[in-house]
Amino acid sequence: MNPMNPMNPRRTPRRLLAHLPALLALPAGLAVAQPSAPTLPAVEVTGRREVSTATRLDEDVLKLPFPAFTVERAQLDEVGARTLEDALRSVPGLQHGTQGNFFTRFETRGLRDTQDVLVLIDGVPLRLLQGNSDVTLIATDLVERIEFVKGPASALYGRNAIGGIVQFFLAPPQAGGEARVTVGSHGRLDGAVRGRWDFGGGHLFGGVARSRTDGFQRDTGRDQSTVVLGGDVAVTDAWTTGVQLYASSVEAARGSIIPLRDGRPMFGITRRDNFAIPGVAITGDYASLAWKNRLRLGGGWSLEHLSAYAQYDRLFQGGITIVPPPAAVTKGYSETDTADRGLFHDLSVVHRSAGERWTNTLQVGVNLESAWQDQVSPTFTAAPTYRGPAYDTPVSNVTVDPRGRRGASTASRFDQRVDSVYLQDRFEWGTLGLTAGVRHDRFEQTLQRDGTPVVARQEGSRTSPRLGVDWRVLAGPHAEHALFANAAEGYRPQAVALNTRAGVVVPALLRPEVTRSVEAGVKGRAPDGGWFWQASVFQADRTDGQRSFRTGPDTFVFSNATSRVRGLETLGQARLAPGWQGYLHYTFQDARLLDFPTFDDAGRPGPNFAGLRVRMSARHIAGAGLTWSDGPLAVTGTANYVGTRFLRDNTFTSQKLPAYLLLGLAASWRIDRHWTLVAGVDNLTDAYYIADDFSAQDAGNAGAPRSVFARLSYRW
Repeated sequence: MNPMNPMNPRRTPRRLLAHLPALLALPAGLAVAQPSAPTLPAVEVTGRREVSTATRLDEDVLKLPFPAFTVERAQLDEVGARTLEDALRSVPGLQHGTQGNFFTRFETRGLRDTQDVLVLIDGVPLRLLQGNSDVTLIATDLVERIEFVKGPASALYGRNAIGGIVQFFLAPPQAGGEARVTVGSHGRLDGAVRGRWDFGGGHLFGGVARSRTDGFQRDTGRDQSTVVLGGDVAVTDAWTTGVQLYASSVEAARGSIIPLRDGRPMFGITRRDNFAIPGVAITGDYASLAWKNRLRLGGGWSLEHLSAYAQYDRLFQGGITIVPPPAAVTKGYSETDTADRGLFHDLSVVHRSAGERWTNTLQVGVNLESAWQDQVSPTFTAAPTYRGPAYDTPVSNVTVDPRGRRGASTASRFDQRVDSVYLQDRFEWGTLGLTAGVRHDRFEQTLQRDGTPVVARQEGSRTSPRLGVDWRVLAGPHAEHALFANAAEGYRPQAVALNTRAGVVVPALLRPEVTRSVEAGVKGRAPDGGWFWQASVFQADRTDGQRSFRTGPDTFVFSNATSRVRGLETLGQARLAPGWQGYLHYTFQDARLLDFPTFDDAGRPGPNFAGLRVRMSARHIAGAGLTWSDGPLAVTGTANYVGTRFLRDNTFTSQKLPAYLLLGLAASWRIDRHWTLVAGVDNLTDAYYIADDFSAQDAGNAGAPRSVFARLSYRW
């Protein structure tokens, strides 16, 4: 056991200054430059002709047998995106929510955690070893482009890509730079500078972003500081190499949740009300250093290499537990100090060949990943209890700290190693394309904990296939279309645990989670980029997914559950008339549990919630955007609709949350070739809605109220 030293609970983003010497000492390099693309309309979502995330190789979007969506910097600027929720609202079928002012999540196709979708930053995985990717660590002002690929992709990316991949590209596509300042409601003040500098044989790019907001709940301020620096250099005509550093620090004060009855807030509680324990916060410090190489070997052969080291230190405080009366409950305070470290290596060889009517691209790779995590968690006893609506007034233990009495700490150590080999081939014959891939992963996990000699240990392996076919049809001077279909599997080993039952410590091993998906659709575009559309139907089965259910006010039992989602996903975008352009998307999905067994503390079977709709999964999701432009002036309106959702799926009497509609309006004025002013308002009607649930309770997290903003930017 390697015990941890408790970290300072009041770390501030100034810790990023410690990274500056490393930043200044980095050599020029890193092959992260993306090929230049034609200028896109401000509301362009998927019209980009090439996407790299779906296959790790630049591919024409019509030659991808998978649904892929791209959000460009131009669109983010046009709507004045300040958060990742803002940035991704134009992607079909996504729901957004934030828990505790820190954990931002997006749900897609019945999968509700960011650990279900692999998150990449310029090819480097952003992940916490046991838990979700904290995408809050990504600074929106530094993002150049976002690619979102739906469906399992474990055949190429391994674990965590069971529901898709989202990749954030930070490198600007060409030389130049920008500085911007944003002010807005709830004390928002953002500033960022980023730029790229080209030189003979390579380029450098870098960016710094700082964000501060007071939050729409009382006493929920959040600070974020982010730095990125990288570049590439051509060592020879055939070899390009380089490095990239990304560092981000976030400190977010905790907010409370809202108890609900019939899907609506109780006691007249507003979004401003905060019953959290004063001073409780979550702090996270993340840094990754990546080294990339690209080598052209001749004869159609090339080699791609990526090695990355990432570290993440997080102090979690909170877990505000408030439920409706008559129960008297604690505020559920907990504290976990986590140190997460990981090494990631990927090496692939690519071979391209072609004949008179055919082309073939073969990719063979090896992936080695090792990670370890230390945690320290103190115990708390005799906490005060509360009963609504006076959640600030305890009804027992009134003289005890709201956290309870701090007791002894328990340290744990979790290790995981994953070794993988994968193969992918893309064959085209005329207008017909076939993409096939397979990956074999072998994993080992161990968990040790203070106070017990018992070790939770498991190892296993999994082979994940992926197959897609596309057929370009009706190609002509005014339109080109493609039919596509795919079938894929994804997997993720569940983290091992140590449970104590009747005073006995036993390993808790859950079967690896597996997803299987089939999909068919059609996509089309105008050769000049004037319009693009895509529609597909899909079915995805999730087997042995990890779920939890309550056996007491503060106790949970974990189980494996199986669910199925069937749906339709559509998107269209077009230049409608001179000066007018827009997009429209609609998703229907029916996500249901096929099996969700429960057990009591003694292991006896309880209710099975098979047949219920998956919690927080809306059947109907839609969005639209319309931009009018005239010379230097542009006005954009957006609308996003999320249908009714069930708050829980581990009870037969779950509350149903009302649907909600969010409207936004933004206007931009290009003052001259350097200066641009953007101003707007989000949630124009000030809709009061529940954006996310909280730990299967009858309570939820409110979405943001109406807010206004203004941004001034200077480009060179």
